[in-house]
Amino acid sequence: MRARPAVLAFLGGAAAFLVFLPSLSHGWLNWDDGLLLTGNIHYRGLGWENVRWAFSSAPGGAYQPLAFLSYGLDFVLWGMDPRGYHLTNILLHALNAALVFLAARRLLLLGAPGAGDGALDAAAFFAALVFALHPLRVESVSWAAERRDPLSAAFWLGAVLSYLHARRPGRRPRALTAVHALFAAACLSKAVAVTLPLVLLILDVWPLRRELRPALREKIPMFLLGLALGVLGIAAQAGARSSWSWSDHGPAARLAQSGYALCFYAWKTLWPAGLSPFYELPVPLRPLEPRFLLAAVVVGLFVSLAWRRRRGRPWLAAAGACYGVILLPVSGLAQAGAQLVADRYSYLSCLPWALLAGAGMLAALRRPRLHRAAAAAGALLVALLAAACVAQQAYWRDTRALWARVLVLDPSCATALVNMGTELAAAGLVAQAEGYFARAEADDPLCVPALERLAFLARRGDAQGPEAGRLRAVLAIRPVCRRARANRAAAWAGLGRWERARSGFESALAADPGDEASRRNLARLAALRPKRAQPR
Repeated sequence: MRARPAVLAFLGGAAAFLVFLPSLSHGWLNWDDGLLLTGNIHYRGLGWENVRWAFSSAPGGAYQPLAFLSYGLDFVLWGMDPRGYHLTNILLHALNAALVFLAARRLLLLGAPGAGDGALDAAAFFAALVFALHPLRVESVSWAAERRDPLSAAFWLGAVLSYLHARRPGRRPRALTAVHALFAAACLSKAVAVTLPLVLLILDVWPLRRELRPALREKIPMFLLGLALGVLGIAAQAGARSSWSWSDHGPAARLAQSGYALCFYAWKTLWPAGLSPFYELPVPLRPLEPRFLLAAVVVGLFVSLAWRRRRGRPWLAAAGACYGVILLPVSGLAQAGAQLVADRYSYLSCLPWALLAGAGMLAALRRPRLHRAAAAAGALLVALLAAACVAQQAYWRDTRALWARVLVLDPSCATALVNMGTELAAAGLVAQAEGYFARAEADDPLCVPALERLAFLARRGDAQGPEAGRLRAVLAIRPVCRRARANRAAAWAGLGRWERARSGFESALAADPGDEASRRNLARLAALRPKRAQPR
């Protein structure tokens, strides 16, 4: 590599590191940090037992063994100091900024062979900064539990760079070995990286301009590997019961959600206002709502435009296809979790838009009349993105700030209400916590009566009857309500209000007989509470 590209790659990484430095002082959150890190002892270290656990477990439905091994290294270096975990996230993101610069430079050169080195370097540097400093990246970098995003992206980008290098004239087929290894590492960090072979196939069409048949044939090993690792990821989600059934979230709802996601991330890339740590999935999702219908129309218009202009402007079709392919696993077609969309899903999927921004900058820099204006506009845009990125990080500094931000944007978000109540209860502010739990339950009038009736049926010994089955079906798509009851019960138990705690755990367990946490808590109550019941 020549000196200037290497220096610019380093500067891009340094810029990303500096802009994300505020995240270094952030603490732990009560949103997956407990499940994956602070409440999980199995990843802590790099011994054989830690490695075996990482490759054989999927807490929360996430099969990410390499991410857990990286956490194990953090534990060896830092113990449970959150600053060390955040530092690793920031360093990985800085590495990705450098890799994006190198990939952008190569792709821009392939798309515009006559471009001068100076304009090429400037445009690639601009693309890297648009990617790295955009506030949509904050969730993936500032949230310790989302290590898998920057880690898998580092391997993913390394695979793309290795592939572009292997496709240079005179390279031998064995040059693809590194691509296969990096692809496997990306998938073992986050399963959604399985779409990489399709992305490489799109690059084969443009800008590499290769024949499709040999390009497809050489990727058969990657498709097979991706299929195997993808099945592991799906099985992990199913085992954690985080995936939605097709009866609860049907085909029409999934298609509407997917179309909305395609528009959401593209729009937020252009106008990153009102970003939230959590966008709650409406239950039930109504595909005929205006926002979903509008998204379907916009997606249809874009696909039509890209197809008609595929010969004259192949870059538009290639960018759109890569965006759709990368986003596909997390678009809602295979829904897991209670989110409609999530900023973290933009980490790699919006990379094509950053590359298009670089291509636009390159086109402007090659025109003498636009050269200075383009450079000034680019610098201003990068500065604005950096400022917005720093501001967005403040919402991730602690649990209360996180859920307060969600509730500002969506005051009725049940997930935010429950998590804010849980945080307040843990701090001993049970009266305030009770208010948040009550608001979460009040937003769903079917929830509380169903829970109470189920608990009554369970005490009467009729938990498996037809009425109980119907009530559980009502609650199957209301996991937040069940969790509110269980978390409220934990708060009452902490205050010694045994009967209230018992009632809450029984309600949660009756709604979900597989809720082992509530089952354990009931057993502890039976062992700890005094013989004479406390007053309600």
